[in-house]
Amino acid sequence: MRKPNVVILVIDTLREDYSSGLEALRELGFVKYENAIAPAPWTLPSHVSLITGLYPSQHGIHEAYGVYVDRELRKLSTQRLSTLNHGIIGELMDEGYSTYIVSANPFLSPLFGFTKFTENLITGYTYVLFRSYEEYKDHEELSLMVKDHGYIDTALKFIKERNLRMLNKAIKFFIKGRVTRLAAKLGVYDPTMEKGSHIIIDFLSRKKLSEPFFLLINIMEAHGPYTPKDLDEQLSFNAYFNAVFIGKLSDEVVRIWQSNYPKHAIYATKSAVKIIKVLRRYLDDSLVIIVADHGELLGDGGIFHGYFLKDKLLRVPLWIKWPSWVKPPRQVGPFISLVQVPSIIRAIANNEEPRVGVNVAIAESFGSTLPSAFSKWYSELPSETLIRVFAHRVRVYTRHGVATYNVNLDEFEEVSGDVGELMKTTRTLINYLDSSEVTSIEV
Repeated sequence: MRKPNVVILVIDTLREDYSSGLEALRELGFVKYENAIAPAPWTLPSHVSLITGLYPSQHGIHEAYGVYVDRELRKLSTQRLSTLNHGIIGELMDEGYSTYIVSANPFLSPLFGFTKFTENLITGYTYVLFRSYEEYKDHEELSLMVKDHGYIDTALKFIKERNLRMLNKAIKFFIKGRVTRLAAKLGVYDPTMEKGSHIIIDFLSRKKLSEPFFLLINIMEAHGPYTPKDLDEQLSFNAYFNAVFIGKLSDEVVRIWQSNYPKHAIYATKSAVKIIKVLRRYLDDSLVIIVADHGELLGDGGIFHGYFLKDKLLRVPLWIKWPSWVKPPRQVGPFISLVQVPSIIRAIANNEEPRVGVNVAIAESFGSTLPSAFSKWYSELPSETLIRVFAHRVRVYTRHGVATYNVNLDEFEEVSGDVGELMKTTRTLINYLDSSEVTSIEV
């Protein structure tokens, strides 16, 4: 039986309504599927759902009060991913697949438990000083040396060893870094557009992947920062804090986001198409899934991502290129949940008919996703605010409409459609969330 290669390309933070650049994929044999729903409004729980087929409350890797993304969640994610054998990644690796994780997002790194791979590449997603994989590797090596020995001792080491290549690289990176930061401060250069896709493209163009393979890619060009003012992410985090905890939106941030996000989305879709073209030699023998893990709010219901359960944050693009021997299946339900991805992969790997589509899709949030540095601000907030923010919410999509339900308070915060049917369906779903059968419910 033929074993197809499997590629998942995640365009981080790409809204469905800003994804028209992906139409170029039709020329490469891709099929677009409608109404794809992300299971979470931010990266980590959404990616875990994508590879495990479980919703966040089922796999347990999500935000919560006292569980900070830069502290406790690292350990939690590592433990849970190990227990779950890394979902479909572990399954395919056990079946003899080579596995590759190539990501510009540090959430998809060993730091958060993504350790099941034959080879990985984590580029980071702030502005970059290099445009090739070789330069990236040199920079990583230099960074470690400088961290251990300092700038002067590192330079003296190269001089002593007559390693002029690395000495020249070090000088080049040092000067370019200073010039780039100065140009950004002066407003004559925007270093926020390119966030690692060039390195990923260069890496994949040089790499011969060992077949059959599983390749998980994450590119960050649609993700912030969207302005040089936000290179340290403080503009984003402060705006997010005020929107979530105080209920206020910054007019300045909304203006910047609405002005700059479209340009980043266009760049991201172009980068995604370039990556697929680099992988063209594998396409006939591969199942290729292109999707976003979540969108981005631009003042339409909030700002940034995480916490909010709004359509513009949860509706994501989904394109699939099927192996040459598979007839592209039709969508059988009004929605597609990203938790279906592992079952689609299993079906193709087992030469079975995949089910693409569900009658019910849900998304979950559990509170703020701010890093631990903001914990001191929580002590100044009323307890009612903390209870409101750190509540388990579920947004339910059905053919009868859409509803957002606060599980902790047992109340509906938003209902659009057939109220009676939505309430009935939502309460049924809550009872199923401790099982693995949510996607099989017929409503």
